[in-house]
Amino acid sequence: MNQRLQVTAIVNPAAGGDGEKAVAALAAVGTATLETVETTAAGDAADLAFKLAAGEDHPDIIVGVGGDGTICEVVTGLRRAGEAGAEVPPLLVAPAGTGNSTYRGLWDDAPWDTVAATALRGEAVVRHLDLARVEQNDHVVVLGSGSGLFGESLLARLNRPETGRELLIAASLAAMETYVPYPGRVSVDGEVIYEGGIVETIAGGFPYRGGVLHLVPESIVDDGLLDITVIPASVDLMEFGQAAVGRTLYQLPGVCWGRGERVTVERVDGEPVLYEHDGEVMPRTGPAYDLTVLPAALAVLTPAEAPPWFGAR
Repeated sequence: MNQRLQVTAIVNPAAGGDGEKAVAALAAVGTATLETVETTAAGDAADLAFKLAAGEDHPDIIVGVGGDGTICEVVTGLRRAGEAGAEVPPLLVAPAGTGNSTYRGLWDDAPWDTVAATALRGEAVVRHLDLARVEQNDHVVVLGSGSGLFGESLLARLNRPETGRELLIAASLAAMETYVPYPGRVSVDGEVIYEGGIVETIAGGFPYRGGVLHLVPESIVDDGLLDITVIPASVDLMEFGQAAVGRTLYQLPGVCWGRGERVTVERVDGEPVLYEHDGEVMPRTGPAYDLTVLPAALAVLTPAEAPPWFGAR
């Protein structure tokens, strides 16, 4: 008789999705011993993930139940455990947030009950994702990071009535109405790829942000490199939004992109740059942020036939 899987779900009850429903789908599979732990404050998910992964009797699978910010916290704890010498179990990402872009990057919007069954019945595949590190504060980046308009959109979503991906779209449209491009410079591996007015930069691995915006369409999530897209001030914002949804962003004149191991985004006027990662706006503390790739740094559960933005086999 096969031994039952030991599964622990780290649940953020304050996330924008339905965490209880996500946990119920795990329990309904019936092939695992399921435990849940809940966060009570920012940073809890990282501490819980570290303790679980670094413990002597760690679970076979850790499930992150929350939004992209929660998943980033869980990954931060798992990475910390790995650096301490622990044998870190794979992560299963549940869609219980607002945008759920990390989930879509792994499972391409497959129904969660199907994903839960696939993972807990041993039919998923472990693959290793690249992560990134923000050099200024040692933050771990999972989904990606950006400057400019996307950060303004995250600020604009506060106190809006919409929910889910509709909230992110509405907030983006609101931010577009008043957004002013900033004077910036973007470098990849020390080489300047763009300098001038910037609407937005998007760097990272997963192609999607906000669940529906295809912002780094050439990115491969396990090639050991970071992709960055630069939207210059010359691009019409409405055309930009339509192209991002329609997966034609790189067809817009003026849009440029780069790929490398290290990305630097900076304001050239010395003002603090508005920067975010994994859906969380960072303090405006300086004119530049540097992002460095962490190759194959996270074990995740994925479908047997992975989405096309996985390259390594």
